Amino acid sequence: MNRPAMPPAIAEQNQRTQDWFQQPGSDNLRASIRARLAQLIDTPPQDDQPETARFIPSPDGRWLAWAITNPATDLQTWRVRSASDSEAVPEQIEGVFPSGIAWLPDGTGFYYDRFLPYPGGHGLYFHAIGTSQADDTCHLYQPAHPERYYQPSISPDGRWLAVSTLNGSAANLLAVRRTRGPKETHSPTYTELISHFTGRDDILHWQADELICRAVEPDALSGQLIAFDLSGLPDKPPIRRTLLPAGELPLLDAVALGDGWIASYLNRGWAELHRLDGQGQWLENVPLPGLGKVEWMETVSEVGLLPPRSWTFDKSPTSVIPHLRFAYTDYTRPAQVYTWKPGQTNCQPEEVVTFLTFDPADFVTRAHTVPSADGTPIPLFLAQRRDVTTTPCPTILYAYGGLGYSLTPRFSADILAWLEMGGIFASVCARGGGELGERWHQAAVGPTKQRTFDDVLTAARWLIGEGITTPSQLGLWGTSNGGLTAGACLSQQPKLFGAAVIESGLLDMLDYPRLGRGADWLTEYGDPDEPAQREVLAAYSPLHNIRPGTTYPPTLVTTSDNDPRVGEAHSLRFAEMLQTAQAGNAPILLRVHPGGGHGDQPSQDQWLDRAADRLAFFAVHLGLVTRTVSPPRAEKQ
Repeated sequence: MNRPAMPPAIAEQNQRTQDWFQQPGSDNLRASIRARLAQLIDTPPQDDQPETARFIPSPDGRWLAWAITNPATDLQTWRVRSASDSEAVPEQIEGVFPSGIAWLPDGTGFYYDRFLPYPGGHGLYFHAIGTSQADDTCHLYQPAHPERYYQPSISPDGRWLAVSTLNGSAANLLAVRRTRGPKETHSPTYTELISHFTGRDDILHWQADELICRAVEPDALSGQLIAFDLSGLPDKPPIRRTLLPAGELPLLDAVALGDGWIASYLNRGWAELHRLDGQGQWLENVPLPGLGKVEWMETVSEVGLLPPRSWTFDKSPTSVIPHLRFAYTDYTRPAQVYTWKPGQTNCQPEEVVTFLTFDPADFVTRAHTVPSADGTPIPLFLAQRRDVTTTPCPTILYAYGGLGYSLTPRFSADILAWLEMGGIFASVCARGGGELGERWHQAAVGPTKQRTFDDVLTAARWLIGEGITTPSQLGLWGTSNGGLTAGACLSQQPKLFGAAVIESGLLDMLDYPRLGRGADWLTEYGDPDEPAQREVLAAYSPLHNIRPGTTYPPTLVTTSDNDPRVGEAHSLRFAEMLQTAQAGNAPILLRVHPGGGHGDQPSQDQWLDRAADRLAFFAVHLGLVTRTVSPPRAEKQ
């Protein structure tokens, strides 16, 4: 498909950026970085040849479904094929909002959220396999609330449909009903479990007629495990009970093991697994390979079997205690499945990894705590090669600090490539994120958003004060909400940084509700149309705090030509304003990627290009000594 040409001004900016990257030295460095990244990256699925890992199988094993995201709209197209061969069924399900699908146990169809351009809003639909999408039935639609969208969940026996309703905030509604099959054409009756947007109750598991949720509510901000007994419906109301009360650490997940639980927590940004008894008392910690992230966990009766996920709570004293199975990752370990059973002092990898071209043992990650401007302790991760002992050193500081998102260490090829080159990677768990639970999130929303930037600036000063790096060797990196964080820190303290990369950022905070889907985040940031809130936003809006005649460090701003989530105008305005204000000689570059999207689902080639640009830009401006990437280690046998 022929795309319209970019406007001349943007084409000129792209050419200027391209010319910089093609300078002698920079070009060779970028090429060598890209080659190494290609060796390290986990190859993503092609649109028409998805990998098995991206499939969502039907519970009966007959069908495999997968999603293809349109980057220009953020909507998905779902396709289905038989699990026994590669033949796809004729239908395609278009306009699917990316909130997941819920299969019926017999594989006859699934529920999904469908975005409705007309009349507007979202509808919860059911698609029967082998039929046209035009025949899909709508089971829930709220025309008075077009901003609300749905996440469906089906009980393993197929008797219950649970629907989580979200509205872009950190809260949700929750309702259930008995399923009646795909032929239902009238509006069904739902029983409300959570009827107000006062907390977040995420569906975790089903257990017979019980729905088990993680509840983050005003009186339990660290999260507790609760269950709704639905067995009396519709004659009797659902019964709510607490399975694990809220503790000091944020609760992420829990699975039953024997007559107790394995609970997944965050401890200052890294994962911990605790084995608890039936009353929630601590018994032991599950040993993890390092400071990282647990991506999922389940219990199985025998190690090595791969049954459908089931969380049966068997209290029989003669039952065999099942094993725990979980996926773990950190900065230098790609996601790998481990097994563990009570009493073991180590978790065991399910398979020996032979494909790595590096040794995770060559790297080290350390956790630090840094006091912010108001004295609040801020978690900070530092990762580096073990043999990098001479400091100060070129360092990339990454930050997000918003929307309750947690920066838990996880593997990424670009981070590892930077470490291999001899650089240090730092990640700060700024307030506004979720690393210490919902209190941590709420500590920096609306009128207190400046705390996020104070935390990051404090981390930058600590890195410099400890001799880990210097201002000329410190790079600042942020994407999306993290782009807001990086842009605000750059505009407030440009002398602290030697370079900055700002990707798809929210940078015009006085106009953000009218760009992309910015209106979804009014609860997070505030409303610029309200005078008092506008004053707060103006005080930190990156675009409005650029000062003419100021010397800014080398800065690379990137976006796409159609960002449906944030809006590309943020980056275009910010780059132009920064170029105009620049009093120094450092380059202020803008790259606009063709093809649209928010930047989180690029093709492999696009990802390699963007990551190579970022690392080459930092390597040159932060003074990383090496100008070529070291050759990969021999493959492990």
